[in-house]
This record gives sequence, structure tokens and C-alpha cells, in this order.
Amino acid sequence: MSKFPLTFEVIADATDGASNPWKCSADALEPINMAIPVEFNGPGKAYSPEDLFGLAVLNCIIAVYKDVCEKNSLNFKKIEGKLIVKMDKVEGNSQVLLTHLEITFHITGASDKEKARELLERAIKMCPVSNSIKSGKTCHITVE
Repeated sequence: MSKFPLTFEVIADATDGASNPWKCSADALEPINMAIPVEFNGPGKAYSPEDLFGLAVLNCIIAVYKDVCEKNSLNFKKIEGKLIVKMDKVEGNSQVLLTHLEITFHITGASDKEKARELLERAIKMCPVSNSIKSGKTCHITVE
């Protein structure tokens, strides 16, 4: 059992200039390249903070699902996920917010299809990353 509170440390270092990419990493893992996305007039061609946000939510749900399935003796062949991060400006000022997450999961080869759906719905509700954000979420689940 994990001992709480848990801490996770990430690091980044960058030089000036919006068109200059930078690197970030976690727990002495290989650094990943970061850049301002083209949608914000950056160079793109690397992960953006918005990409990492979407990946954090998507992969947290998958991690919780894998753990819940193992604890409930449910086997599955594969889970595929896709998440679209939607952003918009706040009316009356120029502030940009993450407004909605459109999440789609497709599970194949589940030993019990109904239980697979049920456990994924539970994992979505349990995901600490997803539960920590204010934006709306819509989830679509298919099980084959």
C-alpha cells in the first residue's frame, strides 16, 4: 500500500524566445522536447503543455483502469484511448481556458464485456488527475 502524501517531481529548463523549444523530464527519465504549439504562434513539432495535460488525464484513467481490472480479475486484450482538449477564451477578456475534454475509450478482448465497461466507468470516477481539473468531460466507451 502506498504511503500518503505522495510527491512527484518534474523539471524543465528553457531559454528565452517563444520559438525556442525546451526540455522537461520526470524522475531522471529521458527528457522530452517541448514547444509552444502552432495554435499559439509557436514552432510546434514537440509536445506542448496542452498535449501533456491531455496525456496526463488519458493515461491516468488507463493506469487506474489497469489496476482496477487486475484487482477484480478482469482480463482484456487492449484499451485504446483518445482525448481531445478544447480551449476557448473567457468572454469579456483575453484569458484562455481549457474548457472541455472529449474522451473516447475502446476496449477489446475483455473476459466480461459488461464488467469491463463498469470498471472503466469506475476508473474514470477514481482518476485523481481528472478529478483535479475544472473543465467539463464527456466520455464515450465501446467494448468489443
